[in-house]
Amino acid sequence: MSTAVHASGVGINLGVQWRTGWKALAAWVLGLVALVAITAASITSLYETPAKLATYADSSDTPAIRMLNGDVAGLQTLGGVMMNELGFVVGFAIPVLAISLTGRGTRREEEAGRLELLLASRMGRQAPLVATVLLALAALTALGALTALTFIVAGADTTGSLVYGLDLVLLGAVFVGITAVLAQAFGHMRSVWGVGLALALASYIVRGAGSVDGTWVVWLSPHGWYDRAAPFGDPQVTPFVVGAVATLVLFTLALRLSARRDVGGSLIAARTGPHRATPWLRTPFGLAVREHLGTTLGWALLVAILMGTYGALSQTVIDAFAGNPELAEFIAGGGEQIVESMAAMFVLLLAMLVGGYVLQSLGSLRKEETSGRLELQLSEARGRVAWTAPHLVVLALGTLIVGGIGGLALATSTAASLDDASWIGTLMGATLAYLPVMLLLAGVSVALFGWAPPMQPAVWALFAVAAVLAYMGPGLDLPEALVQWSPFGLVGNVPAEDVDVTGSLVAGVVGLALLGLGVLGFTRRDVPRR
Repeated sequence: MSTAVHASGVGINLGVQWRTGWKALAAWVLGLVALVAITAASITSLYETPAKLATYADSSDTPAIRMLNGDVAGLQTLGGVMMNELGFVVGFAIPVLAISLTGRGTRREEEAGRLELLLASRMGRQAPLVATVLLALAALTALGALTALTFIVAGADTTGSLVYGLDLVLLGAVFVGITAVLAQAFGHMRSVWGVGLALALASYIVRGAGSVDGTWVVWLSPHGWYDRAAPFGDPQVTPFVVGAVATLVLFTLALRLSARRDVGGSLIAARTGPHRATPWLRTPFGLAVREHLGTTLGWALLVAILMGTYGALSQTVIDAFAGNPELAEFIAGGGEQIVESMAAMFVLLLAMLVGGYVLQSLGSLRKEETSGRLELQLSEARGRVAWTAPHLVVLALGTLIVGGIGGLALATSTAASLDDASWIGTLMGATLAYLPVMLLLAGVSVALFGWAPPMQPAVWALFAVAAVLAYMGPGLDLPEALVQWSPFGLVGNVPAEDVDVTGSLVAGVVGLALLGLGVLGFTRRDVPRR
């Protein structure tokens, strides 16, 4: 096969992708800019004097914070504070944005068969890939420009704000290139998502490991290049050169690979199954297990690695605060409470990850409908409740597995780091305390699936708002009631505080009611619902 690049018709394909995907693109960009604006407004009011900025810099320059947010330069400036506060969100949101936009225009369209129809016209073989990458880079550029403008309006240094905007584009562009290559390698979108997220997590962890001691290891990670650009310290050109070269190499590789395979195929062939399904797989429960097994194992591995890493940092946190007793007293009233507060934050992060697993798994129900497979299954002697129930049971077990593995990894690594076995029971109990929140998120998703299936992805907006309120709300000095009554705040700040029984009951009861309502709606609507 020829390795020449055939990209005629890029403009037409850009128009098609914009028309069919501008809503998702706008939601990503405007949602993240809104988060930046909220953070900037809150921080501007909190750190309006040089003395307060200096206090923030002293309190945030610890190994644990560098592990979470990266080694941010210029913490004594307003721009540096905002960059640090956004560090964790940016570390995951930008790669996810890049994977979502790039995968949507490449592997997802190819998997659905729509790309083959487009290529049947006078359009170059690589035109869709080029158009997808250009559109994703345009979205990242818009995000970077609006973020820089928001920083400038908030009072941050103009040059630093512009460099920070470019920094966001750099981080996203690298993952656009990575996703473009993965879309050629794998035949299913879920594989592209799984490997892409795994690489983003690996990059985040490598950056964190290097940032703790400030070693060269950070240069092995795109997240490390993002840190080393130092927008609000002494801005560096080298990270931008490294990132641009890496993006160009990845994009060129994706173009070459796309020319070496058939449309609809992939470099790594999907495993073919036996000609006949086993008796187990012909049962509704067996089919549901097969549907969700890969997603469950992938998320379980992700939370195990991340939580194990966080727990291993516990002693490092204590050591960091041991040399600053005034700060320890100010934050949590003493050294032991510092560890409990840090453990509560790690458990909250675990709950967010498990929530992501729940919503992604429930989203597969809608995919079964849009792909036409649901109609085929319902054409058998099987009711809709009989089809839904096995999926919900499997997802409930999967939630316990993913949460249990993550909680066990966090608990055992924390106990080993602190040489205190009592943390195992404490952290496992704190992990279980978030189960009502998982039920609430599942209830919202199933209710949307039952009554307004095209709106089911909107549950991710609720998830994003809830995560931001719980993780950043206290630091941004948002109203206490708003944080406490957000979905993740309903159970309380466990294990630093006791479980909020009232909030847990509200989350559990509302979640169960929405779950039942969603199943009822599914039994009364048309299938498929466009």
